Amino acid sequence: MEYAIFSSRIFTGNPAQPWAEALKITSDRITHVGGNAEIKKACGRNTEMLDLSGRLVTPGLVDAHCHFLNLGRSFQMVNLRNASSLAEVRERIQKAVVSRRPGDWVVGRGWNHHQWQEGREPTRKDLDDIVPDNPAMMVRACGHSIWINTAALALAGVTRETPNPTGGQIDKDADSGEPTGLLREARDIIEAHIPPSSLEERKQMVLAAQEDALRCGITGVHTCETLQEWEAFAALEAEGNLKVRVYHLLPPDDLEEAADRGITAGFGGERLWFNHVKLFADGSLGSGTALMHDPYSDDPSECGIACLERENLEEKIKLAYSHSCDVAIHTIGDLAVTNALESIAAARRQYPGDHRDRLEHVQLYRPQDLPLFHDLGVVASVQPVFIPTDWEPADKRWGPERCRYAYAWKSLFQAGLRLQFGSDAPVEPINPIYGIHAAVTRQTLTGEPQGGWFPEQQLSLEDSISGFTAAAAWSTRRENKLGSIEPGKWADLTVYGRDLFNLPPESWPDVEIEMTVVSGEVVYNKA
Repeated sequence: MEYAIFSSRIFTGNPAQPWAEALKITSDRITHVGGNAEIKKACGRNTEMLDLSGRLVTPGLVDAHCHFLNLGRSFQMVNLRNASSLAEVRERIQKAVVSRRPGDWVVGRGWNHHQWQEGREPTRKDLDDIVPDNPAMMVRACGHSIWINTAALALAGVTRETPNPTGGQIDKDADSGEPTGLLREARDIIEAHIPPSSLEERKQMVLAAQEDALRCGITGVHTCETLQEWEAFAALEAEGNLKVRVYHLLPPDDLEEAADRGITAGFGGERLWFNHVKLFADGSLGSGTALMHDPYSDDPSECGIACLERENLEEKIKLAYSHSCDVAIHTIGDLAVTNALESIAAARRQYPGDHRDRLEHVQLYRPQDLPLFHDLGVVASVQPVFIPTDWEPADKRWGPERCRYAYAWKSLFQAGLRLQFGSDAPVEPINPIYGIHAAVTRQTLTGEPQGGWFPEQQLSLEDSISGFTAAAAWSTRRENKLGSIEPGKWADLTVYGRDLFNLPPESWPDVEIEMTVVSGEVVYNKA
């Protein structure tokens, strides 16, 4: 396989040669990048010529933080996203219940009470009357809270006497002491009672997510999932059906079993590999479980939840280091960021070396933590697509003064940190163009707030595209093979139907992907 692409609008992501007119691919590699005349000269009689007529070409886009198999699983759940009221959510659930047999689980995802007219969190009573004969679990949009009915509570044996799990909370009525039906950072209590999916079912979930990703121009993902999910990816890879590159982050509890199977740091090939351990320092903004130095502005009694206390967090990092793995730590609140950085610093004193650690989300931080952030060389793995959903709740829950350092990517960038971008799908849609739009405008798709939320934190289009390419390659130790369009690197490309650089930002979400290329193979073609 040998072909050349002529477009005149190739954003390479290579600082030494940011733009090119054409490129040549042989087999799975880029062999030439340059001007039209130069590339034509490099072509032989058997070289296929592909004229893209000025369409934008970039390095293949990588979602550096998602839950890929669970994205596919979410397509099978009751869709509760973007509902304007609890009443609307109840209506969607009630319609889904009709097709369920008594006793079958009813599972939904995507509710967000901050968007509801009622302005309150739901309780089990809001489910019991519409789902009387089935256990039901509705996962909040953020994934950090669940809303369940009485039948699910009974099945899991959760009562007024049930203590809070470590790093989690079972909400209970202030008067009766009975569970309200809301669990925060405690999904495992309920999910342990939901029948597991078979390997074949999990493979189909991956394929569904893959189809969605390729259509969005995504050539690779970093997925935070368990060893069970790894099995599905590995099976598809063995069959030749894994088209996207999958970088897998494992939880610490799976490390020993993974090692027993030969899955150790650096294990894997071109399509599936592993090196990071995923840890949780706190919860989420929407659930009120993000860990804060100071109380929430709208609830002075609340500072969030430490999913791992400082000492335990450090021990988990040392466990990862003892397996020669890097760590990726979920940090939403500013205290979570502080705890994570200090824990990494402490662990490295015992385990020095070449670490490529990451903090996931970094939604709020204190400026005094930036020097340590920089000195440790930790990657900020952030999700610009959160801005449209979160800017109003953040203003309310954290207040405008703290929010100067919320989702403050420009400041992180200027501090010399590497920024990599993801979606956290299925929390948000996986389409990277939505993230690029949010990073550049700091607005919703309808242009709110006017001028952008803290517009001084807006990024350029070039830097936003790099967030989905170069940084993601470095954190996975594949910077010599991925992240830019250069000779010798894998031929992973994203081709856009229109040139983002010649369109106003408000038009970007309407731009469709023309073609997605992985290892020189066209794995998606709109035509």
